[in-house]
Amino acid sequence: MLDFFGIEIALVQADRDEISFQFGPHLTGISRDPDHLRVEFSCTPGRDAPADFLVRRSDGTPLLRRAFRGWGNVPPAVPPFAALQDRFCLARAVVLAKGGATVALVGGPYAEQANVGAALAQRSWEFVSGRLLVLDRRTGHALPYLAPLEARGPAAARLRGTGLPDGMWRTVTSPVGGEVLQVRPECLGPTVPVRARLAPPALVRLCRSADEEVRLARWEFTAQTWPAGSAGLLSGAPTHCLYLPGVSGAEEAAGLIDHAMTKEKDESCLDVPAMPSAHRAGLTASLPI
Repeated sequence: MLDFFGIEIALVQADRDEISFQFGPHLTGISRDPDHLRVEFSCTPGRDAPADFLVRRSDGTPLLRRAFRGWGNVPPAVPPFAALQDRFCLARAVVLAKGGATVALVGGPYAEQANVGAALAQRSWEFVSGRLLVLDRRTGHALPYLAPLEARGPAAARLRGTGLPDGMWRTVTSPVGGEVLQVRPECLGPTVPVRARLAPPALVRLCRSADEEVRLARWEFTAQTWPAGSAGLLSGAPTHCLYLPGVSGAEEAAGLIDHAMTKEKDESCLDVPAMPSAHRAGLTASLPI
């Protein structure tokens, strides 16, 4: 049984060790909610046979069936966001929070989000998500999704070189080729409670620069979100570009982000996270659970 945002999810035909690595902090005991959801896999994900999954209500009512395309697919199978798309907005990002500030690090598959996130954790930031920015479409809050961080290429080599503890990382082969390093966020720094509700994030896109200087600058961009039509939830988010040289520069980058995000909060005299205004949930029908 797993707890995501107060929604309890029961898994059937899933490997417990795999689920523990993917979603450890979300594991819970016996369900206390009679209206939980069930995700039933046709076979154990990760074995030789391809799997699909069926989502049901606790009374057995089927909601949808999908092919399982890996834990990093958007939307992922767990929790079954495809059955809850009127309630949540997703974007690929590493997300951290400190005080009243939340930041989402956005970038390509070979960018340094994991290393910059680890450096921010050394400055008392807490991981909210290693893989996805999850927003409540009704309130705008950022929500915890404590899946592993991923890194590739030189970024993965730098992260592995920090001395990761056994059992908290592994390498897998990407469906599109190449090796991917997966690292549990709690081995890099503290994490927020699984039922926390965080302030809407500032977005920071990581970009390579020909200069040797690490720079953080305001820059307008639109993050790619799921489901279609949900990007408006981030329309008011502050957006920045973090320019990184050929070498990592993660520690310096973390210092710039920490100063910029916490300075903004201090100047606004915000001692507690601001409550975001409500946002329209969208046009899809709500599924009672």
